[in-house]
Amino acid sequence: MRDPNLSTPPNSVPNTADPLVITPTPPAVGGPIKNGLGQLIHLVGNWHSIPAGTYSWNVMPLPQDNVKYNFILKNFPYLEELTFAEIPGTAPNRGGGFTQIANTLFYEQRVYFSPTPTAVFPAPDSVPSGSEYTLVHAENGSWLFLDNNYQFPGAFQPDPVKPVPLPDGTTSLPPQDQSINIAKQMSVPHGNSILAVGTVTPNAVFPPYPPEDKVLSPNNPGAPSLPTTQGAPTIPQVNTIPVYQGVPYGADLYGAPVPVNGIETNSDINPNIKLVDYLKAFPTSEYIHFKVSSNNITNIQFESKHAKVVSYEMDMWLLNPNGPNKALMYSQNIGMDLTLSSSTNTETIKVTFPHITCNVVTLV
Repeated sequence: MRDPNLSTPPNSVPNTADPLVITPTPPAVGGPIKNGLGQLIHLVGNWHSIPAGTYSWNVMPLPQDNVKYNFILKNFPYLEELTFAEIPGTAPNRGGGFTQIANTLFYEQRVYFSPTPTAVFPAPDSVPSGSEYTLVHAENGSWLFLDNNYQFPGAFQPDPVKPVPLPDGTTSLPPQDQSINIAKQMSVPHGNSILAVGTVTPNAVFPPYPPEDKVLSPNNPGAPSLPTTQGAPTIPQVNTIPVYQGVPYGADLYGAPVPVNGIETNSDINPNIKLVDYLKAFPTSEYIHFKVSSNNITNIQFESKHAKVVSYEMDMWLLNPNGPNKALMYSQNIGMDLTLSSSTNTETIKVTFPHITCNVVTLV
């Protein structure tokens, strides 16, 4: 029988070196799509956090009856592993008159509580005792590169023997929306599914489309050039404090503002300060920016009643993709409608909270 006076043994450190999802080698049929992934090709591989979650922060509001404002905060640093893998095929979107190609990366992410915070972090009791290295979040899904240039008439790739005619009354294929060239599909085991769309900038530049009668497979076009933006990205400030009926709600739970040169440095209010700190510590000469957002979200019934996800935004910056100090940083803002109530009265209100997380990961 265990001595009750002994402390709980520490959890083992998760193995973040092994990929969470892989492309079969060799694949059963065909080969992985590479050129058609555009800028997404840079993401392929297994990424994990800087040790001890130094540049991560999670501001997590939770509904809680019979406390001040009827919610609590659980804010903490975290460790993460994130894997992206190609697939040996595409997902054509068939529109009758013409087809769009959606080239795909599968991904999987796992997030763990960091070790007990040190003086580097605020809120030293933010990680529950004994919870270090336990899984706190998981998700999987896919990133799509929407090929707005390599398209063809009809529902299947061109057949040089029986070519498909263009739609009646047209001499060229209709232009596609160039403002949407990537998408993120994600599934979270809380019972949430999210489809977010957006852009990658700068976008990939593909070689000219070859003559139609020579196109055997538009699924994997010629190698594109992958331009970058020079310098370091400007990280936007965010604000985790919710607003209810036009005024901040529960602001004193987030701590006092600490502006420095116009930038909020309290990470419980502006978690993105962690990303600013990383850019100060590690030089960045070029980057690629991925940005997606959505209001197209599905929630199971329990979540809809208590903590319904209503919006999703993600900024992701790939730093130094062609040189040393290659890193991937992101900030995501999940809008949640928390139903706040108390058993001491009949009042129930619904407040939309920003649930913001940010982190920096590097290739294993």
